Amino acid sequence: MGRLKDTLLKDLWLKIFSLVFAIFLWMSIVGGESAEELFVVPLTIRNIPENMIISSDVIDFVNVQVRGQRALLKTLRPRQINIGLNLQDAVEGENNVTLFPEEATLPDGLSVVRINPSQLTIKMDRLHDKVLPVVPTFMGTPASGYEMGKAAVMPDRVRVMGLENVLREVVRIETKHIDLFGKDQSFSEEVGLNSPNGNILIKGAHTVKVDVEILEKLAERKFQDLPVRLRQPRAGVIITPSRVTLTVQGPESLIHRLADASVEVVVPQPTEPGLHEVTPEVRLPDGCQLQKMEPRTVRVTVPKESKAFKAPEAPKELQEPEAREEPQKPDA
Repeated sequence: MGRLKDTLLKDLWLKIFSLVFAIFLWMSIVGGESAEELFVVPLTIRNIPENMIISSDVIDFVNVQVRGQRALLKTLRPRQINIGLNLQDAVEGENNVTLFPEEATLPDGLSVVRINPSQLTIKMDRLHDKVLPVVPTFMGTPASGYEMGKAAVMPDRVRVMGLENVLREVVRIETKHIDLFGKDQSFSEEVGLNSPNGNILIKGAHTVKVDVEILEKLAERKFQDLPVRLRQPRAGVIITPSRVTLTVQGPESLIHRLADASVEVVVPQPTEPGLHEVTPEVRLPDGCQLQKMEPRTVRVTVPKESKAFKAPEAPKELQEPEAREEPQKPDA
């Protein structure tokens, strides 16, 4: 037993070194063997000519046979392989394009043996442009008592590109939804555009500015039997009818708390005696508007004997001389 132990321990370090070297040599031989492996790689399209578009179906992936050392192949991932479809020389119509293994890019020490499919037929069509109006779209509602007014878009038109037969059917381009929920005052917002079709390209900026007007809701209220008065009171003047009915519009919060006394109906002072047909003037608080008045006119009667219209006296020099009594002659 002791002799066996001595035999195992003799030249121990040399034996360990020999074992490690043998393992390393084996891995080098096995790992250095050339091998091939198949990868499914996404196809990258580049260099599409300006004002042209692919109008045919194009595959998204190709099969790529890669050769190299087995150790390198084991660490290779599909994303490290780049297979590009170069359309730089493509023309309108059908184009036969070849995928050459030499044009593939991948880590050093590896090479592409073949690509399947290697021949592709790509159809190209020329793009046309068109100017479309921009229409804002909204979701939600403003706060209680408020409503949306006008919405101004800047710019209000954009230029798009696409196939002629596709553009023919498109008449506008819409914005992404603008949220109105709970809004109680006007606001501005930068908002993106929604392409009406996947084959339509937006030229220039893909956003517009939208100014949205938020207004307080309007309400109407009827004021009945409001008195009509003269702008300058004068005795003897009669107004018929002496009361009118008004329909007034204004902000909801203001119109409902409006008192009758804050609404005045007055007529101008007639300048001549007689009967006058007059349209009264209605005085309302700011923000309110007159919608209707019944009746629309009143009659103002000014009597002739009214002191307000007493004819002025003629100048003395134009007055007739008074009759003078002749002096009586003394009796004879």
